[in-house]
Amino acid sequence: MPLLAGTWARRILLGYGERDGDAPRGVNLGRSAALSKSWFKGRDPMNTTRLRKQLCEPWRGRDIAMVYAVLVVVVSIVVAVQPPAMLRDIVQTSSTNLVNLRQRPLTVLFVSPFVVAPVSGLWIVAPMLWGYGELQRWLGRASVLIVGVLGHVGATLFVATMEITQLAKGRVGFSIAVSPDVGVSYGLAAVAGIMVARVPATWRRRYLMAGLIVIVGQFLILRNFTGLGHLTAWLIGLAMAVPVSHVMRTQHEVDT
Repeated sequence: MPLLAGTWARRILLGYGERDGDAPRGVNLGRSAALSKSWFKGRDPMNTTRLRKQLCEPWRGRDIAMVYAVLVVVVSIVVAVQPPAMLRDIVQTSSTNLVNLRQRPLTVLFVSPFVVAPVSGLWIVAPMLWGYGELQRWLGRASVLIVGVLGHVGATLFVATMEITQLAKGRVGFSIAVSPDVGVSYGLAAVAGIMVARVPATWRRRYLMAGLIVIVGQFLILRNFTGLGHLTAWLIGLAMAVPVSHVMRTQHEVDT
């Protein structure tokens, strides 16, 4: 009896509770843990990396567009939650109207493309993010800044010139000099124009016609200087597409 009791005690201490070959339970549990650990090490990081790449791929090469979109959304929401009187004052002082362009041109030219008012107009951030992102992935970060700035500044100054002309001729009231004018649409219109050089040749004419219908259509419907600004910015983008298309064609001929 003491011998039998000693045998069972040794079996319990060594981990023989259930039959599992000739190995102790502790050894088998250790092997299972080691196998599980090796499986997670070999498979889980791979799946995680693949998932991370799939999630990051649509945003790769769009950092300028994403930063710009975030700034526009944040600034516009902060402005929108202000009291009505302060909201009007912020929009008015940020506008690229004639009075502000005369008093502080650089400030309003820099600030106005970061403000969207009313806040319901933030839907434009979606096409803006796509357009600027595609342009950056195609031509790089510098192209985004150049096209955006030329589209916004060029259209703004042309519209201001037309407003002064019409004001001098007495065709518009003096209220045009203080009318609010903020938003991202001029830069986006220029991006839409230059992207015609990116569209495949089989779709280029359709893309150009669709853009022409939208831009000219909104100008005829709105019949105001903002619509003229969109048309001007789009034409600026088309003008930049000509040398870009020439360079791309030359580079393609050299490579082939």
